[in-house]
Amino acid sequence: MIVVHRLEKRMPCCVFFSLVTDLGTLLVYYREMVQFFISAGGGALERLKSLPYAAAVIVSLNSTNAYGAHITLATEFSVSVKAEDFALLVMVENQGDVPAHDVQLDVVLGDKSLVGPVVKKLKVSEQTAVEFSLADVFGIPGRYPVVIRTSYKDANGYRFTALTVGFYDYKSTVMPAVSISGHSISIPVDGKGRMSFVLRNDGEMERAVELELFLPDELSVSDEQSVIKIGPQQQQTLEYEVENYSALADSRYQVSLLGQYEDDGKRFSVAGSAVVHVADNVRSAAKVVWIWVLLGGLLPGVIVFLRFIKQWT
Repeated sequence: MIVVHRLEKRMPCCVFFSLVTDLGTLLVYYREMVQFFISAGGGALERLKSLPYAAAVIVSLNSTNAYGAHITLATEFSVSVKAEDFALLVMVENQGDVPAHDVQLDVVLGDKSLVGPVVKKLKVSEQTAVEFSLADVFGIPGRYPVVIRTSYKDANGYRFTALTVGFYDYKSTVMPAVSISGHSISIPVDGKGRMSFVLRNDGEMERAVELELFLPDELSVSDEQSVIKIGPQQQQTLEYEVENYSALADSRYQVSLLGQYEDDGKRFSVAGSAVVHVADNVRSAAKVVWIWVLLGGLLPGVIVFLRFIKQWT
């Protein structure tokens, strides 16, 4: 089984400089607009022509300042049996455009949890492999979850984590009657938001589903574990309050809700994933400001332009 999870992280940038640049451009644009409406001379047409250019500068600066390098880690795993022991092989590749530092894996397989060695530096396009040996991992046959949390740092020493969730079929391939689907959300960098998952039972009998929410270290949640009883052909919406703990602005994280239950001597596991976007409040506010200023200048500009057209005709 191969599970690939890509997580883009923008490197820290100077948000204050970005905001000052945007607002400074707005002031220049606004001054040009005011001078244009005050003046009635022959240079007014040239001023009118310069307004779209000022607006284009704002848009250009806004998009340019938002660009940043990123670290993208692709993770895949495989499980093999060696005598009575199990070997979990995890491959990590840096598909970003800058190196990742202090890369470390924390894996959960069955009821076992292990931590791998630290890889000091993972260059661009470089791969690393870590093998975990486990014994007495599983009990009854069925489908078991494999959870891999990858932690790493950027060149500034800022720590990130990425989550990968997959499954391994032990002695028997099963088809769960329960499913989970998640809905992505956006939360402010200094706040929280409510994330919802839909738990659905398409079977013909009631299920008691053990739920556990897996999320990166940069986010926190009030309640991670619970047991939900759900009747046949029913669905329930589950909500979790997710709060930003240490995530940088404009970053995105995968969050997965894992559900497990037993039936007829077999283990069943399902998962639903969604993305939490940590919004950049400062840049969002700057965008709102310049958009309103730009819109505020359009109507007077059109009126004056029509006046010129009328004079020429």
